[in-house]
Amino acid sequence: MSIIIRNLSKYLILLLTVFFLLQIISAAAVFADNFEDVPGWPAIEDIRASAYSVYNATTDEFILEHNVHQPLWNASTTKVLTALTAVRHEKFDLDAKLLVSEAATYFGDPASAKLNLKAGELISTRDVLGGLMVMSANDCAYVLAENYGGLYGYTSDLSPDQWGNFSADAAVNSRQAFVAEMNRVAKSLGTKNTNFDNPCGWDGENHHTTAYDLTMMSKALLENDVLADFAVMAHYMPEPTNMHPYGAWSMTSNTNSLVVYGTNFFQSQYIARYNGVKTGTTPLAGNCLIGAGITHHGQQIIAVILDGSVYRSEDNSYVNLALPVRTLLEYGAYISGSDSKPYQEAALPVFPPIPNPDLTEPTETLPAESDISTENIPDQTSEPTSTANPMSNQQTKTENPQGSEGPAATSGITRREWMVIALSALIVVCVIGILIVNIISNRKGRKDPDEK
Repeated sequence: MSIIIRNLSKYLILLLTVFFLLQIISAAAVFADNFEDVPGWPAIEDIRASAYSVYNATTDEFILEHNVHQPLWNASTTKVLTALTAVRHEKFDLDAKLLVSEAATYFGDPASAKLNLKAGELISTRDVLGGLMVMSANDCAYVLAENYGGLYGYTSDLSPDQWGNFSADAAVNSRQAFVAEMNRVAKSLGTKNTNFDNPCGWDGENHHTTAYDLTMMSKALLENDVLADFAVMAHYMPEPTNMHPYGAWSMTSNTNSLVVYGTNFFQSQYIARYNGVKTGTTPLAGNCLIGAGITHHGQQIIAVILDGSVYRSEDNSYVNLALPVRTLLEYGAYISGSDSKPYQEAALPVFPPIPNPDLTEPTETLPAESDISTENIPDQTSEPTSTANPMSNQQTKTENPQGSEGPAATSGITRREWMVIALSALIVVCVIGILIVNIISNRKGRKDPDEK
């Protein structure tokens, strides 16, 4: 009888070990479910997007994923790779003067985001990067691509005094060469499904990437000291040029509201400061934003949303574009173990007028084919190989975050927590029972020989 009891005890111990492992897993889930944000901000389940991700760049871990490998249009988030490709050029120089071509100044839609550069203008790489990263200027994307493509301007074989001798299609050819290099750089960063055919982010059949790939690009950008400085700038003012010989000829503001208004305005408990990265909006790509933040314990969190759908009003669409990304960053910081610290109440800022209330960024329009006939410009009516998630068409209703007064109070023990407590109690009872049975069995085993 004692042998049977001992064998039974072994099986019970094995079963309890399995229960113990399940308890650990369940406890981890409880930890995630206990994430409590400031009232009034979108919850994780409120986010509607074709794809999104949350990534801890410090630990190299994806915390949250939704369609992260689905190829999608991505609008001006393309410019992350445009900037990365330029800084990796062997002749990269922030002070180098770049030549503005005629092709770089023409856009079919006057509302297209641009620095209003002029043909023949000489502008520094530093100021072009400022226009690119801060205000998402499309003319800056073209100027950077043309001058670092090797066939025009700064990196060409011609000296500056011969720059007037370039052929009519030299700028466009150089731009194409730069885009080819962009795709090579993307692969070197570990991307899996990225192909770009322009440096701005125009919608096109051959222009797509994924949330995963944009995360890898953003990580590389934030690890680059030069670009990381531009990503965190709320405003930028370029220096005078030969075509704009006066100061303050262009004063730009960042389209990324996380960077502009900071953690107090966005009532962050777990992020110490926001440090990037890039917005993007086109008719087919929808609302796109790569956000980044440093936790209170110094870890880098990156969140990506592609084709996001959130409640927007006409006067603060840039802020509302940042709402779901702010939630993802908070969640990522919480799961990463960041301490919770109280935020300082921030007054509601005055929002600048939005040129087109239907879009969260000035319309990005393709140059007319008659002006740039030699470049493979994508057709905005074409569709990518993968269909966008229909959830992206749903609107998320969120309360005005400015009416919230602070972190929510603890709402008590959840049902899952009760299950964990009950399971723990069951394990304790079973262990005690096994010990008692073994003690009784051993005592009987010692008494039986005497009785015989």
